Amino acid sequence: MWERSELKRKAKNVLNTTYWSSVLVCFILSALGGFGGRAGSAGSSGNSYTEGLEHTLDQLTSGQLLAILAVVAAIVIGASVIGLVLRIFVMNPLEVGAMRYFMESREQKSSVGCLGYAFKNNYMNIIITMVLKGLFTWLWSLLLVVPGIIKSYEYRMIPYIMAENPEISHQDAFRLSREMMDGEKWNAFILDLSFILWCLLGAVTCGLALIFYVAPYMQHTNAELYAVLREKVLINGVSNTYELKGFGSDTMPNDWNRPY
Repeated sequence: MWERSELKRKAKNVLNTTYWSSVLVCFILSALGGFGGRAGSAGSSGNSYTEGLEHTLDQLTSGQLLAILAVVAAIVIGASVIGLVLRIFVMNPLEVGAMRYFMESREQKSSVGCLGYAFKNNYMNIIITMVLKGLFTWLWSLLLVVPGIIKSYEYRMIPYIMAENPEISHQDAFRLSREMMDGEKWNAFILDLSFILWCLLGAVTCGLALIFYVAPYMQHTNAELYAVLREKVLINGVSNTYELKGFGSDTMPNDWNRPY
């Protein structure tokens, strides 16, 4: 049984030696993920602007209004499609690369270049697996909120598994994540809750604390959790070192780890 305090202690030790690269990885992910600033207030001219816009709309015919609505709808749909494409083909692989970085950092000096790991290692297999992860979580969420949350925890380790072995099939990735999280979902939920005050600090500092400490701290803690659960399935014989190859540069060639 793992302890939250122990995971966090180890995470802090790793963060102390990889601070700036960890911050940069989290910053890149958050920036590409669309966390932007909020628009300022309209100011004193807001009322006159609104009145002018309302007057202009009153002068339009129904056909012109429908045309405007069609254009707005097309823009919204187009932006949504572009966002989805970027999420599938850019953000998901970057997430896997980030997991690779945080796991490598536990064992050796790693670099921000790990973010590109998925683009160079069985890219399409990673894309398919991550899309299925998101799709299945969304479908379960359509039933009720709770099943969706449960499934999100059940699939939680899939990005780490893909970062460790991008050649693994999506069926095996889902199976291993389920085995790792079996009996651990509640504990992982409590682990997440233990960061709530840190997240509030990030909010009140306009995200500065989140980027410069909270996010790297949480990611390194999650990496420690994966390491514990990875060891669990290896000890229990659920997996082997052919499926879970390790993250260090001294990882043995595939054929040496293949079970006979």
